[in-house]
Amino acid sequence: MQQSRSLAYWEYQRKVVEDRRQNPRDDLISLLVQSSIDGDALETEEILQEALLILIGGDETTRHVMTGGLEQLVAHPEQMARLRADPSRLEIAVEEMIRWVSPIVNMNRTLTRDTELHGEKLREGDRVILLYASGNRDERAFEAPDRFDVARWPNRHVAFGGYGVHHCMGASLARLELRVLFEEILRRMPDIALATDEPLPRRPNNFITGIEAMPVRFSPGAREG
Repeated sequence: MQQSRSLAYWEYQRKVVEDRRQNPRDDLISLLVQSSIDGDALETEEILQEALLILIGGDETTRHVMTGGLEQLVAHPEQMARLRADPSRLEIAVEEMIRWVSPIVNMNRTLTRDTELHGEKLREGDRVILLYASGNRDERAFEAPDRFDVARWPNRHVAFGGYGVHHCMGASLARLELRVLFEEILRRMPDIALATDEPLPRRPNNFITGIEAMPVRFSPGAREG
């Protein structure tokens, strides 16, 4: 089933790319079709891969932080109560949720020059793997890194891929989505709890990780307006 969905995506997206070559619009695929690197236009396969990365980055990463963050709030009712009493704390709490979940497991990088890292000599052209969850549990950077703490600050996690040109371009949108979601959950679902005692199923993947299904029960509160 997973393979058939993947094939369907590639077939659909390939048609979109070819259409935008002939009929460009004001959209992302048209921008990628018209883009070039050092004067060379992007090939179809490069556009397909980049579009998939953007799709995954804007979907799976954020939803996994939503479920993983909620799981921790349910497991720590005293922290949920603090946020419900003072929703202004959510901005900081969201950063801890992102650090805790670290939905992107790793990313490959190619060294552009010789360097030395923690006593290891690395050469230009070497490929290295960045393990984000490991960095976000580094005791040299975080006090009690294995403790979930909605008041943790400063919180210099690397869950968005690092800094500079490698920083996630959707980071601000993800933070906004998470803050708005938890504002509504805290306001309208005061008794939210897991509806199962079984371990929550998690995505078995070496690139993106997170909870795949999360049954909950709650008494819905009233809508505003």
